[in-house]
Amino acid sequence: MELLIILFTIVVLVASVVYVLLQDYRALPNRIFAAFTTGSLLLSCAGAVRFASRNTVEVWLLSGLLTSLQAAIFGFLIWLIMILFMPHRHQQSLLRWSVLAPYALMTIGLAIDWYGRFGFVGIDVVRDESGITNFVRGPAFWPVFALYIIGCILVPVTMLVTIAIQHPRERLPAVWLTAGAILTFLTGYISREMGLVALAYASLLPLHLSFGWVTLRYGIFRPSQVALQTAVEHLPDGVLVLDVDRQIRFANRAAQQVLALNTERSFDDALAEAGFNEQTTDTDRELGSRRFARSNGQVLLVSEVVIHDKRGGASVVLLRDITLLERQRAELVASQKALAERSAALEHSLAELQQRDELLRRLTLPLIPLSQETLVAPLIGAFDAERCQLLFSSILAEIAARQVQIVLLDLTGLTVFEHTLAHTLHRISNGARLMGAQVALCGIRPDLAELMIHTGSSWDGLRSFATLQDGVAALLR
Repeated sequence: MELLIILFTIVVLVASVVYVLLQDYRALPNRIFAAFTTGSLLLSCAGAVRFASRNTVEVWLLSGLLTSLQAAIFGFLIWLIMILFMPHRHQQSLLRWSVLAPYALMTIGLAIDWYGRFGFVGIDVVRDESGITNFVRGPAFWPVFALYIIGCILVPVTMLVTIAIQHPRERLPAVWLTAGAILTFLTGYISREMGLVALAYASLLPLHLSFGWVTLRYGIFRPSQVALQTAVEHLPDGVLVLDVDRQIRFANRAAQQVLALNTERSFDDALAEAGFNEQTTDTDRELGSRRFARSNGQVLLVSEVVIHDKRGGASVVLLRDITLLERQRAELVASQKALAERSAALEHSLAELQQRDELLRRLTLPLIPLSQETLVAPLIGAFDAERCQLLFSSILAEIAARQVQIVLLDLTGLTVFEHTLAHTLHRISNGARLMGAQVALCGIRPDLAELMIHTGSSWDGLRSFATLQDGVAALLR
C-alpha cells in the first residue's frame, strides 16, 4: 500500500512538471516550479528505492540524498512564493540570494556531514549481531531539526499568511497553498511517528496538489505557448511574422488563405502575386495602416509593428479583410445620399404645400379694394381661431398699407357664426378705429342676425347693411 502511494505521488509530480513546462518553459516561475517539483520527484523515487532496498550501502547513499533534497526543495519553494506573489522582492538580487543561502548551506552541510560520516547531525549504525541499520542522532541533530522546522515549515507558511492578509487579490491562492503546506507537514510528522517511513517521503503530495488546484483554478502560471499558437492559428485576421529581409517566417491559417502561401517568399511579393494593389489613403496613413485591393473587390487593411532585438529585429503584420466592412460603408453612403435626396424632395414638397396653403388662405380671405379709401372683405364659410387671427392681421395690415378709410365686411357667405368670430369682428372694428378707419357689416341675413344676437355681444358701435349693395350705395352717397 505504501509503495502504491509513492507511485501515485511520482505520477502526480511527473504530470505537474510536464504540464507547467508546456505552459511556457521559458518563463522563470515555470522553471522554478519545475525545479521544485523535480526535487520532490527525486525525493519520492529515492524514498521508494530506499524503502524497498535491502542493500546497506544503497540505503546509506539514499539516506544522505533524502536529507539534502528536503532542504533544497524548500529553498526552491521560498523562491517560488517570492516570484509568484512578491516579484518586486524577487527582482532584488541581494535579497533573493540571501533568502536562498541558508537552504543551500543546509543542503551542502547535510551532504558533507552524512557522506563524510562525521555524525554531527546523525549517522547510520549497523548492528553486527542483527545486521539491522539504525539511525543514531548526533549532537547537532536537534538544532538542525529546529532549523528545518523554522525554514521549511514556519517561513513558507508565514510568507503565505502574510500575503493572504496584505494582498486581497492573492488571498485565495495563498490560502490554498498555506493549507497544502500545513497538511504536508502534518502528513510527514504523523507518518514518522507511526513508523510509516515510506509515506513520509510522499508527504509533499498535499502541497503539490494544492499547487495543481491553484494553477488550474487561478492560472498563476503563464499561458501555454501551445495554447497561444492555437489561438493565433484560429484568429479570423491574418498574422504574419517577417524577418529583417521581410521574408515570411510564420503565417497563420487566415494569412495563408488570403495570400495563398505555399512557399517561403517576401511579404511584398506575396501581396503582388495574390493580385493586391496598394490603395492607401491619407486617413489610413494617419492610422498607421496600408490598404490593398484586388480586382474581385476584396479589400485588405495591413498593420505592421516592428520589433527590434539583438538579431536585427522582426515585424509582426496583421491582415484584416475589410471587404464586407467596405461594402457596408458604401451601402451606408448610398443610403445617406438617397436619404439626403429624399429629404430635399420632401423639403421642396413642403415648400410647395406652404405656398398652396398661403394661396388658399388668400383665396378664402380675399381683400377687394373698391376705391383708394374703401376695402371689401367677403367672409366665406366657417371661421375657427386660426382664420379669425388671419382675418384680423390681414385687414389691419391692408389698412396700414393702403391708407384705407372704410372697410366693408361682407357676411353673406358665412355658414357658422360663433363667439370667436364675434370677438374678432369687434377687435377689427377697434383696431381700425385706432388707425383712423371705420368698419361696416354687410349682408346680414335674418338667421345670421339671430345668431349674432345669441353671442351676447353688443353691435351698437358698428354700422350694418342688409346687403353689400346697400353698403356700397350708402358709401357712394
